[in-house]
Amino acid sequence: MTGTTIEPLRVEIYSLYGDARPAEAASPSLRGSLPARAVQHCPPVAAGSGFGWYVHPPADFALRWDGQDTEWSLLEENEPVGWRSLAGGYDGKLPDAAAQLAAAPERFRDDLDIFDRYGGSIPFIDADPRAANTIELVTGVVARTSPGWCLLARGVPNWPTQRGLQIYEGVVETDWYTSLLPTILRLTEPGQVVRFYRNIPIMCLQPMHRSTLDAVRQAELVAGQGLAAWPEDAWADFVALRRRRQDPELRSSYRREQARRLRENASYRPIGVEEADQPA
Repeated sequence: MTGTTIEPLRVEIYSLYGDARPAEAASPSLRGSLPARAVQHCPPVAAGSGFGWYVHPPADFALRWDGQDTEWSLLEENEPVGWRSLAGGYDGKLPDAAAQLAAAPERFRDDLDIFDRYGGSIPFIDADPRAANTIELVTGVVARTSPGWCLLARGVPNWPTQRGLQIYEGVVETDWYTSLLPTILRLTEPGQVVRFYRNIPIMCLQPMHRSTLDAVRQAELVAGQGLAAWPEDAWADFVALRRRRQDPELRSSYRREQARRLRENASYRPIGVEEADQPA
């Protein structure tokens, strides 16, 4: 958008749980689980994997949907220890949630009535009474961003999706919405036990500027079907890049093109390439 001043991005991510794993920068290598070839030769994958910040659950727990109702349980030694029903809009809470609030600093004590609706505890999990396989999980995380910046809350990019689980995505206006960020889950397989762990991220928060969202709404989309619809310049660019990939001696053509652009333009910064690894 012409004339739009974009304020530098500042992201604050807080948790109500003192013992929860703190938010952390997303890993381009998925904490070492992404194949080395993908990290070395496919900058788009590394860039997508490392974009944003991980959010973790405050406890190890499991969900199970029987096709009618959903149950949840904490995990001990990786096994459920006591299934509790979420039928009828029942709210599940962690056993130490009230204690977490009780440990609040004195300066915040007068404000704890905001949790009275939840019985003086921190909300954790509930199922939609109209669609019991749709679950709202509250990790206890609150995020705040600079004016003009929002956060896209989504599943962890390129992290293998668990069987029987879908994570919904949503854009939250965190430049004014300083409240609990929910994670909306959908259980897709009756009888499947889906496990979550406090040391494995459940969600990734990715920054989006309002100007980008506005630009998308106003964008002109040109979609051509068949080669006859292609403009000559787009076809020429496509052919030039594909010719390079025809040479069996040349690998990592995308990364090579990044290197060429960097040599010719000192202000160019390749996406998905760490600064220390940028080609000379």
